[in-house]
Amino acid sequence: MHLSLRLVSLALCIAPLASAGNNSTPLVQACTGYSFPRVACMYRYASKMPLDFYRKASTDMSSVDTYTSTEVPNDDSFQQVGKATFLVWDQQRGSEILGSDPVYDIMFTVSTGGHEAPVYVPDTNEVWFSELGTGELHQKVISLDGDSPTLSTILTDPPMYAPSGARYRNGKIYFSVGGGNSTLEGGPYHPGIYSVDPKTRKSTIEVNNYFGWYFNQANDMDIDQHGRIWFSDPFLARNFGTSTVAPQVQASVYRYDPETGEVKVVDDTLHCPNGVAFSPDYKTLYLTDTDAGVTMIDPKVPLNEVPSLQYNSTNRRTVYAFDVSEDGSYLKNRRPIYTAKDFVPDGLKVASNGYVITGAGHGVDILDTTGTPLVSIQTNFTAVNTVFGGKNLDELWIVGHGAVARAKLNLTGPALQ
Repeated sequence: MHLSLRLVSLALCIAPLASAGNNSTPLVQACTGYSFPRVACMYRYASKMPLDFYRKASTDMSSVDTYTSTEVPNDDSFQQVGKATFLVWDQQRGSEILGSDPVYDIMFTVSTGGHEAPVYVPDTNEVWFSELGTGELHQKVISLDGDSPTLSTILTDPPMYAPSGARYRNGKIYFSVGGGNSTLEGGPYHPGIYSVDPKTRKSTIEVNNYFGWYFNQANDMDIDQHGRIWFSDPFLARNFGTSTVAPQVQASVYRYDPETGEVKVVDDTLHCPNGVAFSPDYKTLYLTDTDAGVTMIDPKVPLNEVPSLQYNSTNRRTVYAFDVSEDGSYLKNRRPIYTAKDFVPDGLKVASNGYVITGAGHGVDILDTTGTPLVSIQTNFTAVNTVFGGKNLDELWIVGHGAVARAKLNLTGPALQ
């Protein structure tokens, strides 16, 4: 073959490869009907970025990587990601979620420590949540009565130490409580499931052991249609500074039956089980594995030498879906449906239409039932957990490190039992 023809042939062969790194369509675009960049549509999930792009993988908590930190020097539109309040991944369904006028506001400034266990109490029109601090026994309560919500601090009787999950059912709040300490005032305290009468604020221990072993840190929870409580029990409490006891049992997910008292292991495959939420029909249980938040479990390490929670983005940070057996006695057909784009998928909630909501890093991700991201709410604080509140269950309250926020979208929470 003539040399010039060979060069032309070679050019034809490599041209598609060279152009594959280019993307003439901006990755971040205005969404029809919304102000830009407050609401930004991501073109084809930004799954093909122009070369050369770079996102650092994190191996420590001091520099956790974020999606907005991704460098895309050959697409100026990507700079708008950091300016957006709402990232829309699926424009049709995303617009349905946002409605005509989506609202996001910071409602309260709180300490930079973790805040968890948000739960709406319809009897009193309040949102309760906890603060995960060493020795912290108080709960926070947001009153939704009046023109503007107000925040107060209360103490249950007896106190609960470090609740991480909560659900309302039939006039009571049920908490998964993770703190463990034998010397703290009012103790001893051990992890387990507690119930609270929101009017009298009296608390009652429902379950606190698995065949004599302490739970590690009863974390998130949900309640099925029969009143059985499903809760996660990871290894996080010592690293949070909320337990003086080293783990005694493997990290697991349990089902507690209030009628019989039985505590049953339903999953022990997740490295760090965390978020727990049922689909509206109770046929699917969603669980998160936040193993990217690396823990120290060695009982030989003195408490004062246990490091704070570490982070490695190469470990699991995944939402899983499980089918629930017809009799509700076991889980089957585990499948991963979403790996968080930021930090880890922490608390889980499910909307009345079945969409899955998780607090993950500096934001909240809204997914369909298969894990496809539809909308991300970007926050300027670490979002840990959410709850639907308000008399119409149409306010999404977001709690985390340093702030409490409220979003008003075209989504509602499932009816309360």
